[in-house]
Amino acid sequence: MSLRVSIVLISLLLLVSQSACAVDRAFQGKVIDADTLKPIEGAVVVAIWRKSRGSIAGTDTRFKDAKETLTDKNGEWSITGPEGDTDKLIGILQVISVFVTREPEFVIYKPGYGKYWTAGCFVAYPYVDKEHDLKGIVLRRPGVTREERKKFYEKYKEFLPFIPLKDPEKKLRDLEFSFEYPENVRKVGWRREIEIFKVYTVVGLPKAKMREERLDAMSFTAPGKLPLAHKMQWEEGERLWPKRRRKK
Repeated sequence: MSLRVSIVLISLLLLVSQSACAVDRAFQGKVIDADTLKPIEGAVVVAIWRKSRGSIAGTDTRFKDAKETLTDKNGEWSITGPEGDTDKLIGILQVISVFVTREPEFVIYKPGYGKYWTAGCFVAYPYVDKEHDLKGIVLRRPGVTREERKKFYEKYKEFLPFIPLKDPEKKLRDLEFSFEYPENVRKVGWRREIEIFKVYTVVGLPKAKMREERLDAMSFTAPGKLPLAHKMQWEEGERLWPKRRRKK
């Protein structure tokens, strides 16, 4: 093997190693009732990390780690873990076959409420773009009915609904925001550094009005050792299937 080829391979390995060893960051936010806008205490928030590598057969994705926490009396939570990257170095991975940590997936659950990011759920987070003098809040509230959600995604597509205002993070932390669309709603483009939970994010969970909605909300799969989430699922199952308790 020539010296030049060796140097190139070593450089690629170093580059991939830096990517694979993802830098930790804090993911944080607040969980509130989508109807009353009051904080929800005791909701479990789970962050799930997976790792991927390329191969001749395709992408090989495996579970890496999971962390959980409960929201406090203000509905707030924070989890620290790898920032991850979904798309980085895919071409190199297919050649060298090194695992890279993906961006975390999130589960938010509280018995009595609907599943995170389902009909009636919304998210809001601060959006600051100094280069274009933009400061405000991104509010993604597709609606409840199928028709409302269809119109929302047709309208915004690759854009985000943006409400310009001052001190966006403070207004979200203090819940000094209506979580409704005003007349001056605008559109902004996606930015990887300003995404859900990478900045302070408020999630509005809708109440589960029917038994089927409660069953659907508790049916999430969260791998790893997660005593808070699994205990909450079990207790909700005991309430929804009381006969199961009597058979024990």
